[in-house]
Amino acid sequence: MSVFYSSVRFLLCWSLFSATETICFCPDSFILLSEWFDLLLPLPLCLSAGTLVVNVAQTFYQAEENHHITLEWTFTPKTLSSSNIYILCQQITDQRASRLFHLHEGVEVSKSQDEQFSGRVQFDKDVLREGRLRLDVSRLRTEDSGLYLCEVKTESGSSSDKCRLNVTATHQITCQTEPNQAEEGGDVSLQCRLDPSVDLRKETLEFTRADLNREYDVVHSYRHEKDQTDPQMDQYRDRTTLIHEDLIRGIISLKISSLTLTDSGLYRCYVKDLEASCTMNVTVGAEEVENVGAIVVAVLAVLLFVLGLIIGVLVKRRNLSICQRREGGGDQGRELADVD
Repeated sequence: MSVFYSSVRFLLCWSLFSATETICFCPDSFILLSEWFDLLLPLPLCLSAGTLVVNVAQTFYQAEENHHITLEWTFTPKTLSSSNIYILCQQITDQRASRLFHLHEGVEVSKSQDEQFSGRVQFDKDVLREGRLRLDVSRLRTEDSGLYLCEVKTESGSSSDKCRLNVTATHQITCQTEPNQAEEGGDVSLQCRLDPSVDLRKETLEFTRADLNREYDVVHSYRHEKDQTDPQMDQYRDRTTLIHEDLIRGIISLKISSLTLTDSGLYRCYVKDLEASCTMNVTVGAEEVENVGAIVVAVLAVLLFVLGLIIGVLVKRRNLSICQRREGGGDQGRELADVD
């Protein structure tokens, strides 16, 4: 009797599918219609396709390597029972399709997950009955970039939606290590670079004073591919120059001219979208000028001393010469007197 019942149900579901293009799931029979159907176990009724609606919460996600991202889909109507829900999420690239997440009768099937995502996907069970699918992917890799397609099947039907994830390599920014020492009135060049190198012409860049406790501490701002003067501190206006030619090579070079003593301090180089920054110190002082002045004074003192010695020697020699001439003249007079 059970065999007869199963056969009748099988034929009934198959005929309904052929006539109305509905997806049928019978208690004791299973019709494999596509590769997605391998996720499903029999449901006690025939389901009309298209009544379930799945929407992705965000069509594009951007993240950095080693960070985490939460991918989210919503589906309506909500399922009456989690045991009647089947979900398959896959990453699709030009090379292959990798299984990200598999839910069968409300139970996560970890063993079917692709090795690439093993141990890195966290499923939020609490929000599933609310019609939400949330997958947190941790320790992101650049190879996680791609198209993500999630198909949901419930007693209301089946539907799917997709989003794209782009994972970029973590960028390290380094500032120049040489001391930035300059004289008052001179120039100084601040430089930082990204590794790996990236074209920075479309990025938002800032040099700020990290040591100033004030709301506006911008030394130089660059965004929308232009230098921005509005947020700049007044003391740096018309004194900063960003070298645009270096940006394509991932190098940020800023020249500050007409330095003043108040320009001394800690400067921060910041790439906003990459959340990368580093700091460098600048010292502007008159110490070198004072040292030069002291040296000049010392040299002049030595020169005056030497000149004094020379003059003294010359004067002494002159006096000796005069005395000798006088003595010589007296001796000649006495000799003439004796002759007479």
